[in-house]
Amino acid sequence: MVANCLASLARELPEGSEIVVVDNASGDTTVATVRGAAPGAQVIENAANRGLAAANNQGLAASAAPYVLIANPDTEFRAGSLRAMADVLDKQPRAAWVVPRLLDADGTLLTSAGDLPRLRDALWGRQAARQRGSGTPSGFWWDGWDHRSTRAIGRGHECAYLVRRAAIDQVGPQDERYVLDWEGFDWTDRLRQDGWEIWLAADAEVVHLGGTSIRQVPVRAAVSQHRAMYRYFADRRQPAWVWKPLLAVLFTLRGAIKATASALGVPLYSWAHRGRSGRA
Repeated sequence: MVANCLASLARELPEGSEIVVVDNASGDTTVATVRGAAPGAQVIENAANRGLAAANNQGLAASAAPYVLIANPDTEFRAGSLRAMADVLDKQPRAAWVVPRLLDADGTLLTSAGDLPRLRDALWGRQAARQRGSGTPSGFWWDGWDHRSTRAIGRGHECAYLVRRAAIDQVGPQDERYVLDWEGFDWTDRLRQDGWEIWLAADAEVVHLGGTSIRQVPVRAAVSQHRAMYRYFADRRQPAWVWKPLLAVLFTLRGAIKATASALGVPLYSWAHRGRSGRA
């Protein structure tokens, strides 16, 4: 997957672009694959898995480019996608980051836009929060919306997004307390509080296979995700002496249920379930 991602980027990146690959102690042939697929890439090999936000920050610090693309290895960029995303940053001076339209491998449109999560969204999961077929761009996930309008959105999916360096310099890098997931929600909230915007580029299309890393360690992923949920809301709810213990209980129970179900192979819907918005 990472070789396919790099090959698609090689076709799309402007001349002179830098490629940085951060490997979080994968322990397989990933690094060798990257060096073969992208000989000119800078490869950062971590001796231990530092987590997603920390690895993203390593990549951000390795370049001073005015626009930085953060991408998961299970993405493939279609023709013109990066140019379309960069065009939005060029034309919208308050846009901090831009996401593309996401497609599944079979061409199904995946939901890549929504609003920042409320506590009930996190507790009840995606299926309770989705707008079933309404076509109305509102709610935790904008399921049913055709994603054909280039516009400001509440938040964007974090599998592939182009970020403005000036926004990073103003609000700071990602919070490295987020080991897996929710780092994007936290960063979005901080950016929006400082007056920045998140945009969708309707003319950019990226294929996202999704869930590749999480499926390898489902129990550990469930625990890490719920720690991140707790951290996100604990930082934002006052008074802390009331909310922190309450949130700890709620997310510990939810996380235990999810981790147990994952260990037993029982499918459960969650906030991260991939929403499909129909054929592209």
